[in-house]
Amino acid sequence: MKKRLVQLLGLLIFSLFTINASANDKAEKLFSVLEGHWEGAFIKNNSYQKFDIQFYKENGEFSSLQIMEEWHPQFGEFVVPVSIDSMGQISFNSGKGKALMHLDSNSLELVGTIEGSLPVIHVHLKKVPQPPKDGFTVEEITLKSDTVSLYGHLHVPNNRSTTAIIIVGGRSCYAGSTKYDLWAKLLREYGISVLVYNKRGTGKSTRDCATATIADLANDVVACKEFLSKHSNGYSKIGVIGSSAGGWVMMKAQEKTSFDFLIGVVGPSTSVYEQQMQSMEYGLTYYDLPQEAKKDLLEYTNMMFSAKATKANFARFKELLALAERDGWYDLLDDTDIPPSVEGIDELWVRRHSYDPKEALKKFDKPFLAIYGENDWIVPYKENIARLEECFSGDRLNNLTTIVAHEAEHGTDAEGRYVDLDDNKSYWRFFRISPKVQIGIIDFLMEHKFIE
Repeated sequence: MKKRLVQLLGLLIFSLFTINASANDKAEKLFSVLEGHWEGAFIKNNSYQKFDIQFYKENGEFSSLQIMEEWHPQFGEFVVPVSIDSMGQISFNSGKGKALMHLDSNSLELVGTIEGSLPVIHVHLKKVPQPPKDGFTVEEITLKSDTVSLYGHLHVPNNRSTTAIIIVGGRSCYAGSTKYDLWAKLLREYGISVLVYNKRGTGKSTRDCATATIADLANDVVACKEFLSKHSNGYSKIGVIGSSAGGWVMMKAQEKTSFDFLIGVVGPSTSVYEQQMQSMEYGLTYYDLPQEAKKDLLEYTNMMFSAKATKANFARFKELLALAERDGWYDLLDDTDIPPSVEGIDELWVRRHSYDPKEALKKFDKPFLAIYGENDWIVPYKENIARLEECFSGDRLNNLTTIVAHEAEHGTDAEGRYVDLDDNKSYWRFFRISPKVQIGIIDFLMEHKFIE
């Protein structure tokens, strides 16, 4: 009996091994067809959102690089694993959720849906040829800014113009991927070289981001400009794209050098203090907070700028933060708005970066583009456009271009929703970065001959 059980167990193990081996063989066979480049879209009701995907095998695992250009240049490229089950169903996560797909290996098409989506989001992809060789090079660079070593990449199109753009990010101390930067990916298609670098104290750049001042960051932008001015490629037109707080940094840098054009993407034209006060007011409405919270938030905001570094004030900060948690305005604060200690009061971000770009804007006499989000409560468009029009007075107003992206928030993204049209028509608008960002920037660069 015992011998019989051992034999049955052996047969079971052998059968399971055989089934598993068969499933693995099937998965390998399917993936050999999948491997390569595919183009397609998510489809919901009467709308689509295009995306591309590259399937590849790395370290024995099935993977995919997914690209959603409608989410560029803020984000929209990510690597995710791919699974193939014993029935041949292919699954992978996507920007819309988990895709469950089936392959037509003859026609080279993939069809499926997003798991749990209501109304159903359909997914359809078609295999395409290997894309042509890249029309650009990416140079690894290291440059000096005083005692700081800045690391990054210079993206150079094969058919390059004499225009170069420096990318200046926002408030955070996040390094980002300078080699695969999406601003660079967009702009190099138009012959523009793009310099992207790790902010000091992030990535491979030296010093400390957490203690940097706006003057420090502006010096780094000036160093990038000097690097490009001396480059053997002969750049004669050099500008900046400053995102969010990067808009202040580029204006501070303009005080120390001279750029040929400036582009602000949700970059404030008001002072840091004014912006904080404005975002406080709009944030209360955005989060539908009770008006009684306004008094505490106003006190906290003023303390960020002017409270002395004392134990009593630090205790008051903590009391107000407890009220913020209770009353719902904690989400209006950035991590760098919260002092970690008594000494940390003097090191709050708003103090290290306190700045008013008004005078620099009044003196700037080159093309300037400012893009804002209609629903942005952090950098509200009405106050910022009013300040720009005040600064670009007289004939200089011809240098100013302002764009308000419909329903876009601070990330220039507009949420997915049904949109009503005339004659009782409607359609589903997918979540996306406002198309006015890419269109506005390219039109601006073409109009002023920075794209040749």
